[in-house]
Amino acid sequence: MVRRSQRKSAAPSFAGFGDFVLSHREEILQSWIGAVDRDPQISTSDNLTYQQLLDHLPELCTELAALLKQPHAESIKKQARHDAKAHGWKRWRQGYRLDELIREICLVRRDFIDIWLRAFATAHPDFDTNAQNGARRVVQFVEEHQETARQVNAALCAENKRAAAKGEFIQLASHRLREPLGPLFFALEVLLQEELLSPRGVETIRVLQRNLKEEARAIEDLLTFVETLLNGRSTTD
Repeated sequence: MVRRSQRKSAAPSFAGFGDFVLSHREEILQSWIGAVDRDPQISTSDNLTYQQLLDHLPELCTELAALLKQPHAESIKKQARHDAKAHGWKRWRQGYRLDELIREICLVRRDFIDIWLRAFATAHPDFDTNAQNGARRVVQFVEEHQETARQVNAALCAENKRAAAKGEFIQLASHRLREPLGPLFFALEVLLQEELLSPRGVETIRVLQRNLKEEARAIEDLLTFVETLLNGRSTTD
């Protein structure tokens, strides 16, 4: 009976906390950005503007409020995971290291619990220890962002390996296809310098040179096509 009554009393407090988060969203975001910007372990943030630092944090804050009001809403959790992943990719493109991204996530969660959860609990005595612990569990979705960050990093490592392999392939193909052409061009030029070469011999060499140049252009076109094809495939994988 006691536990059931606690759940009933905690439910409206959760919803109230969600409304509190929504009504203070801009202040919460400023607090988050300030914590990130001041942290010496996230040096990349020094090169970003306020709007660049915000990125998907407003959406994540709104989704956090929605989860506090509907803790079991799978659709909200799914959207939050999607936005967390998008935020991780954006941070990588902005130059963040993996440790900086994870550090940012920890700062956001700590700031939210230490400042905003405490502020709401102070103003609402009915938001007791059980309710506060329940709210902390809801905020665990922010910690899932850490796993997302690791997944993003693993994907980036795999992409870098694929890019390196494609680069090596293109370089090897370029070398193998272009390598024989140089000596052939040189040999034909040497033959043209022969004084005893007949007019028919000169014409034959000229034909060979033209054909060799056509072959060189075809090889360049082929290599460009292969490189474009590989790069285009990497963007759609």
